[in-house]
Amino acid sequence: MFIWYHHSALTIVYLSDVPPSSKSDALAKSVWNKRGWTFQELMASRCILFYQKDWTPYFNDRSSNHKDSNEIIEELTGATGIDQESLVTFHPGTRNLWGEAEGPWRLLQEIIALSGDITALDWVGRPSEFNSCLPAEISSYKAPPYTYPSLSTEELDRSVSLLRDTGAVQLASKLYSELESLHAPRFAQRRLHLPCIAFRVTELVRKSHQGQDTCVVYEVKAGGLRDLLITTEEDLLSARPTEFLLIPVGS
Repeated sequence: MFIWYHHSALTIVYLSDVPPSSKSDALAKSVWNKRGWTFQELMASRCILFYQKDWTPYFNDRSSNHKDSNEIIEELTGATGIDQESLVTFHPGTRNLWGEAEGPWRLLQEIIALSGDITALDWVGRPSEFNSCLPAEISSYKAPPYTYPSLSTEELDRSVSLLRDTGAVQLASKLYSELESLHAPRFAQRRLHLPCIAFRVTELVRKSHQGQDTCVVYEVKAGGLRDLLITTEEDLLSARPTEFLLIPVGS
């Protein structure tokens, strides 16, 4: 809806409860200011006209855009608490939301804590100064180009046949039960606490270097998981990890 209003040539707001020749606070007191879609109508629209109950322009202002009216914008600023510049030329982004420097990041923290959904942590870019787990800019959530891998008929048949294995079904059922019992992610003192499941590492084998860079491929065997291939710059043989942590990435 925001895009619709933003790309519209004109947004017309009919104030059915504002009689003709109303005083200067009639728009602020209108029921229109209490509706859920008011915010996007007001902020997203580049050109907007307010009409009173008899379809005459509010304040008898017959200009082509009421966002150019200082009197109307001042009234809306007083009613909403939003500064005049944002009311006239609003652009979505974390820098001008809610009028509070830390507002967007506090909101993301609450979303993660209340919903248990950590997809808000799936971003690429510069970390925020508020919390390095969160992005500095809303544009960091833009997904990079990605081509989904294709599977041959043989690979599909093999994957399906693996699902028919009773042992695999029992393992998946056990894992699902453990995931269901995990606590939700939470922030405490700006530190992110994520739920996880620990699987004991039974064998760690260094396989090969990855191309010409410094990354090394390791094969990891862990109880309760299929064999894993991990590519990293870390020397896992020296660290000798004893557990592998599985962190759920969705709710």
